[in-house]
Amino acid sequence: MVSKIQNIGLFVIVVFFFFSCTISKNFKHYVYLADSIKASHLSVQQYQIPKLRIGDRLQITVTALNIQAAQAFNQTYVNIGNLSNGYLINNSGNIQFPQIGNVKVEGLTTDSVEKVLETKLVEYLNNPVVTCNQINFNINIIGEISKPGIVTVPDGKMTIIEAIARSGDLTLYGKRENILVIREKDGKREFGRVDLTSNNVFNSPYYHLEQGDVVYVDVNENKLLGADILQQKRLNMVTLVISVITAILVLKNYLKI
Repeated sequence: MVSKIQNIGLFVIVVFFFFSCTISKNFKHYVYLADSIKASHLSVQQYQIPKLRIGDRLQITVTALNIQAAQAFNQTYVNIGNLSNGYLINNSGNIQFPQIGNVKVEGLTTDSVEKVLETKLVEYLNNPVVTCNQINFNINIIGEISKPGIVTVPDGKMTIIEAIARSGDLTLYGKRENILVIREKDGKREFGRVDLTSNNVFNSPYYHLEQGDVVYVDVNENKLLGADILQQKRLNMVTLVISVITAILVLKNYLKI
């Protein structure tokens, strides 16, 4: 009887070790920036303000010493869904600005647009100050993500880590080491890969996202081979059954039934 109990105990240890190794192996894919723990410091990539493109929309606010005079250059913004009307950059790369007319803004940054407009508004206002923001800066995030959909960027600046955090993080089955970023630039479509398990992500040209980027999170092998949750339930069930059988045998041997 003692020999049987020893055999069962050995079987329990082997089964537990098998499942534990499998789960541990799977969870290695869920760690972000794993190599950062070895780094004492990391260089910071300088952020490049994206240049404006045809189809972008701008929110432009003008202020001056004469507040009433400045109001003539300000739109009344109306939100339609997640998009405000704003100034549309037309197919010629221009916006239509009150009294000034066509202003070429394609290829400029929002900072440059502010300077251009301030220079032109000097003819109409005393000490004009212009604030320009891009209001259609959206990121599309799909795949193995908790809340796939469109992420709106109100200040025109977002990293891939921020976009994923805003979307509720990846699911258990998201492939963190090989995230795809699809970007349209200069009439071409780029496909970039980002590894969130390495601190090299900070040096990637796709770390800072741009207007219209698509972030696709592919499925990892765990979902293809079987869900970890199901595996854990099976482990719990096997462990429970073996524990009950072992307890019964031990009790039976003790009572010599």
